Amino acid sequence: MAQTINTAVTRTDAPRKVTGTATYAADVIPAGMLHGALATSNIAVGTLTGIDTTRAEAEPGVVAVFTHDNLPDYKTVKGFYAGGPGSASFWPMEGTEIKYAGQPIAYVVAETAAAARRGAQLIDATYEGAEAHAHMDPEESFVVEGREGEMITTKGDIEQGLSEAAQSIDVEYTTPFQHHNPMEMFAATAEWRGDRLTVWMPSQSVRTLRGGIAAAYGLPETSVRVISPFVGGAFGSKAGITPYTMLTIAAAKAVGAPVRLIVTRPQMYTVATFRPESVQKFRLGAAADGKLTAFEHIEIAQTSQFDDVVNPGTHITRAMYASPNIHTEQRLARSDTNTGGFMRAPNEMQTFFGLEQAMDELAHKLDMDPVEFRRVNDTDRHPVADVPFSSRSLMESYDAVSESFGWNDRTTEPGSMTDGDWLVGYGCATATYPTNLLASNARVRMQGTGGAYIELAAHDVGTGSYTIFAQIAAARLGLPVKSCDVVMGLADLPVAPISGGSTTAASAGSAVHDACLRIGRAVAQQVSAQSEGPLSGVDPSQITLDNGVLRGPGGQSQPLVEALASTPAGEIEVIGEFRHPALTDQLIRATFAGGYGTAGPVTPEFAMFAFGAEMAEVHVHRWTHEIRVPRLHGAFAAGTWLNRKTAHSQLLGGMVWGIGSALHEVTEVDKPRARFLNANIAEYLVPVNADIREVRVEMLEEQDDYVNPLGVKGIGELGIVGTAAAIANAVHHATGKRLRHLPIRMSDLV
Repeated sequence: MAQTINTAVTRTDAPRKVTGTATYAADVIPAGMLHGALATSNIAVGTLTGIDTTRAEAEPGVVAVFTHDNLPDYKTVKGFYAGGPGSASFWPMEGTEIKYAGQPIAYVVAETAAAARRGAQLIDATYEGAEAHAHMDPEESFVVEGREGEMITTKGDIEQGLSEAAQSIDVEYTTPFQHHNPMEMFAATAEWRGDRLTVWMPSQSVRTLRGGIAAAYGLPETSVRVISPFVGGAFGSKAGITPYTMLTIAAAKAVGAPVRLIVTRPQMYTVATFRPESVQKFRLGAAADGKLTAFEHIEIAQTSQFDDVVNPGTHITRAMYASPNIHTEQRLARSDTNTGGFMRAPNEMQTFFGLEQAMDELAHKLDMDPVEFRRVNDTDRHPVADVPFSSRSLMESYDAVSESFGWNDRTTEPGSMTDGDWLVGYGCATATYPTNLLASNARVRMQGTGGAYIELAAHDVGTGSYTIFAQIAAARLGLPVKSCDVVMGLADLPVAPISGGSTTAASAGSAVHDACLRIGRAVAQQVSAQSEGPLSGVDPSQITLDNGVLRGPGGQSQPLVEALASTPAGEIEVIGEFRHPALTDQLIRATFAGGYGTAGPVTPEFAMFAFGAEMAEVHVHRWTHEIRVPRLHGAFAAGTWLNRKTAHSQLLGGMVWGIGSALHEVTEVDKPRARFLNANIAEYLVPVNADIREVRVEMLEEQDDYVNPLGVKGIGELGIVGTAAAIANAVHHATGKRLRHLPIRMSDLV
């Protein structure tokens, strides 16, 4: 490929974003648009015994107030969740039952946003409440019925392995509720024109939205348009169809005018999904030489009373280290909240907080260097599936970060390193993320005048997809990146998968790559049939496309753009496809229906993961117990780096988020009322500039010919996975205190 790949290319959409001309979903104002606002429940569990909308309806500017009694068309979405696009199976405003605090109970439509919100505040509701608990009881956990074989894995004999161990641990780690707080608020705008519907909404899957909405209203998909050109932060929060979306669509249909809803910051905590709290139980045993003899991980994750949402972290932890005896188990426990879902590295962040601390604890008991302990247990085959990794650069990552960080400068005894009144600790942890495969299409139109247009129903959630797709096309077609225009975020474009699971660059990018190759083959057919020209008479099957140049077997060559200009049409349009051999027809159909038809990370041939290693330096003040992270280094290997600048930003951003998860981020719970307490951007703490010192990212070169034609693995979530554990391990090294919960606070170190 041309040198646009694996280089640092500035985002093509940067000028639009910094000048404010990038259009986000809530920026669109259809003619005659009205405004929506939600009223939500004050109790967590019980019954809505009465709802009086008189004062709201009398508020100046209010056009309509909808409740469960008068909202039309909404009940048709029931049953949306199981295997479908809905974010939950329970849809509010279908009746009087209250299942969680903050559940929508009324929808107000007004001429202005202020009037709509005033109207929502004037809703008078009465309830009959019942006892509620937002926190789960791990003792009441269960394995999802019918999925036992998928949720429980056993290899060998755990008890035998523990009995043979020179050292063992039996430990438990907990992680809290955490909530998305993207800069772009949750929003939806709906406009009906007869039986044709347009929805503007920040979305990670416009195809999912279109298919689900069409099914709910019994419309052909061609009658529904979903538009989401830019997304201002997502990482799971904008992945499925939420109740507030369907409420807005129903309200717009009822009032006969476009309606826009911008969800308030506090309401964002209950109208979408979040990271559930979890308990991670580990029993590990190792021989005197450090080799694991037993590996057991039982994860208990919180879910709502009405959905069995499993984000299976045990699938990932059991792939990390070699052991002859392995047992993993994925369990759920219910509580009275809305349904949780995806949040950056939804399977990995919390499980690796447990796993990588457990590995550190066992290394300490063995009196082994934690890095060497991981080296002893490294493996080139999946420990359970017994297939080779398509590529695995874990220890190469540790070697690189150890050198940059100065790991060998540490003294091993906890509390032995100081800097004045500061206790100093070093900690390390593994990062990984599975490589998931999804089918994708992309349309590319190239002109002999030197331009290309790339169209696909993918999304840019802030990760740089516009730039990456332009780079791929430029590399193959031999054009400048600036000459490649990318159009995304429209549901009626060629199918692309959900922007989740770190799949966009690999799957959709491979479809763009394939389209460019098809252009090369098609143009080769035409120029070989010409009466004159460099490739006239050459067997087209022998003509290859290399860095934008068509090359024949005898050294003949012609730039693709020049060859295309010589054809009668002077332009060409093709549809490219990505269909990995591991993708079955059923999985491909699921993606084309707007679902998540993913294969991997384990296939019959290979196990596919990106890897990394992170090291943290932590300072803890001897007297005040203030915690600082002056240094955080990471080294990562993820196949081909398409854009070194955007990739570096993703990895660095994930590590910064990881600092937040370790030291700041928690959704506090009002226990008596079973509601989320700090539901605002002021009290939900995240890192700010003063919290972040030196964050260094090293990107290792790695070739993987199996994962996809580009050799690309996902990186959007990789950077966050090991950070919290590395910081917790560093806190232990600094203080001698092992803290097995998140976030780590000053009060924990008193």
